[in-house]
Amino acid sequence: MQSWWDALTAIEKFFWFIAIPCSIVFAIQMVLTFVGLGGGATDPGADLPGMHTDVLANGHDVSHSNEDAGPAFSFFTVRNFIAFFTVFSWSGLAFTHSGYRLTLTILFSVLIGLFAMLMISSLFYFAMKMTSSGNISVQNAIGATGKVYIPIKANKSGIGKVQVTFQGSVREMQAITTGTADLTTNTIIRVTAIVDENILVVEKI
Repeated sequence: MQSWWDALTAIEKFFWFIAIPCSIVFAIQMVLTFVGLGGGATDPGADLPGMHTDVLANGHDVSHSNEDAGPAFSFFTVRNFIAFFTVFSWSGLAFTHSGYRLTLTILFSVLIGLFAMLMISSLFYFAMKMTSSGNISVQNAIGATGKVYIPIKANKSGIGKVQVTFQGSVREMQAITTGTADLTTNTIIRVTAIVDENILVVEKI
């Protein structure tokens, strides 16, 4: 193994250094997702933590109307970035071994990685759209448990996102908390109420 690694060029070591951990994480993400445990930061169709800027005034959303009971197409997610670096690194290795110049190798690898992000985003968007079709009663989410994906500010001061399981599937929805502490990513929560038709009120379990 050591002799193999020593024989690699610097650019090959760079691609392998990215390919191995990203491939492992990507495989774990896919397995967890398709057995119903994925989501959140590795999850279908969710934005990167910190990119959501909606706020509440007196308990009401002042930025836009909420339609998160249905799926949203999201390109910049943790899952998609893992997919990008996985495909980018393996493409880079393939182009390097094929004798392409470094500039072309990087360019083609980036383009293929971006294409992979688009395909993954589309796959999860349409999968979520199919599972969310039909009659959805958000009231059925009360009492359901899940986890925080996008952090939620304390005292109804900001909207985050959670993934909860109700009506037989995992759904991503906007949420607030009445608690005095912020709820960070991956915090386990319980839904206690619904406001503005489909914004969940959650508490830490």
